[in-house]
Amino acid sequence: MATGMGSEAAAPGGVLARFACVVSSDLDEVRDGVARVFCEHRLHVAGAPRALDTRLYFRQLRSVGVGRMSYGATVDIDPGMLRDFYLLQMPSRGHEVVEVAGRHVCSTPDVASFVSPLQDFRMRHGADTEKLFLRVDRVALERQFARLYGRPPQGDLTFAPDIAVDQGPGMSIRRLLHWLAGEASGGLLLEQPLSAASVEDMVLTALLDGLPHNQTPLMPVSSSVVAPRVVRRAREYIEQHMDEPMSVGDIAAHVGVSARGLHLAFRKYHDTTPMACLRDMRLDRVRADLLRGDGAGGVASVTATAVRWGFSHLGQFSASYRQRFGELPSQTKARACH
Repeated sequence: MATGMGSEAAAPGGVLARFACVVSSDLDEVRDGVARVFCEHRLHVAGAPRALDTRLYFRQLRSVGVGRMSYGATVDIDPGMLRDFYLLQMPSRGHEVVEVAGRHVCSTPDVASFVSPLQDFRMRHGADTEKLFLRVDRVALERQFARLYGRPPQGDLTFAPDIAVDQGPGMSIRRLLHWLAGEASGGLLLEQPLSAASVEDMVLTALLDGLPHNQTPLMPVSSSVVAPRVVRRAREYIEQHMDEPMSVGDIAAHVGVSARGLHLAFRKYHDTTPMACLRDMRLDRVRADLLRGDGAGGVASVTATAVRWGFSHLGQFSASYRQRFGELPSQTKARACH
């Protein structure tokens, strides 16, 4: 990889600039660097001769990775097929022509492409194109499907290759990808294991619930099939593991029901949700730590304690704390000082 970054490709706020993987104009170097993020592929500069000026920025989380890239020239890319990951590509300028499973998608800032594993795939990336992309682990997405719906996918889970992102659910996915790229650039949320796990869970669920795929529509789950004892077991699991990364899918898998069934059951028996229950239990732990005083000077820092229990948005944390306990966390801390 070239060491000199030069002028950065245009992107709002220099998104992901800290996570440069490829900054190069050498064809072999570009191909090798891109292959490390995606997979082996054939790369050919097409059309009128124009030097590559490739910029690839990428941050891998646990099961998803987010990035932005531009090649600086018109290039043809042929990976054959993706095997172990899904690829969502969303140009912020320019266009790409993506051929997937015999269909052609002209991807622009209003139309994203979504490539599923085990589909024949090739593409032409325009010279003036820059895009955000999301790389999603195949096993993780299939596991999330099973957790949400109580059964594994029937055959290969395959998404529609073209997504209108200027309206409807696709617009929400576009907002989510832009937010994730911004947060991955230097926000605190992804630095904490508890909150990072919740973010990834949200992303996987949004893809499954928001984008069309080939799985048979699932019947609504009735909470009547989930006995109160299952909800009690779920609450016990949350209590015992609240200091670990946790999603509603993790809770549902432990008690042996679908995430949707568990969600409806929490609504029926406790008028809440599994994640709201987790939030309240973690707020209780924050309060206990503040009152006990286990930080510098004998009193825990409000910020450090909140972050420890998975609260990275301190304004939202303070509002939730005040709603639950009738006082601000700083007031709890002040009382512990005396």
